[in-house]
Amino acid sequence: SSGTTQSTGIVEIRLDAKKYTELLKRPIPINCMSIGIWYTILDYMASIAIVTNAFVIAFTSDFIAQVLWKYNHEDTLAQYVSGHLSNYTGPNLDGSDGTETCMYWDYRDEHGEATVWWWKLKAVQFIFVVVFEHFVFTVVRCIDLLIPDVPEKLEALIHLEDSFAREMMKEVIEVDLEQLEDMRHRIEVKRKQRNKYA
Repeated sequence: SSGTTQSTGIVEIRLDAKKYTELLKRPIPINCMSIGIWYTILDYMASIAIVTNAFVIAFTSDFIAQVLWKYNHEDTLAQYVSGHLSNYTGPNLDGSDGTETCMYWDYRDEHGEATVWWWKLKAVQFIFVVVFEHFVFTVVRCIDLLIPDVPEKLEALIHLEDSFAREMMKEVIEVDLEQLEDMRHRIEVKRKQRNKYA
């Protein structure tokens, strides 16, 4: 059993070594001007993250509810908890005669219907989402306009490299034209020699 395990390990190590040294190679690097489609994908992901964060802030925290409560109740949070508790009246849980009132965190009236406060809160939460996302999108776009995508030094180096490449291509073309003219001249000389002896 241990011999089988050891031999299996040795074979696996030798196969991995062969794979890494003979079958795999580094990818050939290719120059690109940008990250291509990934820029658009990352931009969409950032936009989705902004909207998601706006919904998380608005609907999972008590921030909006507390601000709205303060606005409606003279800038104080007194009675905030009791104002958010709804009553349920039902039969006693121990089975005895009578009814029992239970309080739970919700915005419902005695009949179980949503209160006006609940509708106000939902409206303010959705307004917050819209205002927050527009604010953040505006800040992001302003930062995008203020900070260039390519630093000035890098842009100057790219321009210098492009002009250098154009000069090199121009020299190559000039040399090729000179060689072509020289070859035409040789062909013309050989043609004249042939015609002379023909």
